[in-house]
Amino acid sequence: MIRSTDQHRRVLSLLRRSEWDKAHAIVMGMRDRLAFRMHGLLHRIEGDLDNARYWYDRAAVPFSKSMSAASEIEEIAALLERGDRAMRPRASSAPRTGTRRRPRRRSGSRRSLA
Repeated sequence: MIRSTDQHRRVLSLLRRSEWDKAHAIVMGMRDRLAFRMHGLLHRIEGDLDNARYWYDRAAVPFSKSMSAASEIEEIAALLERGDRAMRPRASSAPRTGTRRRPRRRSGSRRSLA
């Protein structure tokens, strides 16, 4: 269950009042999936769609230009109120890139340089 923090509530309030710069300044320091979604929404509102896609990917939320900003703000508010499990932080805050990590070699399996 996501914890409704003062920061989340503050950003939501700023979003509702269209205070994008203030909301952006706060959300930049937050590291959970709901904050990533809020960050993506801010960039979508600004028209910076590539950056918006990046943040929506980090939030594991499909990017959509069809939902109005007002509708998405209210959807975010509902997620925050009910503590939606889908918005839990990921184990790693690194974005998914679609590439796999290289497996580590076992200590006894080093190749000889000779």
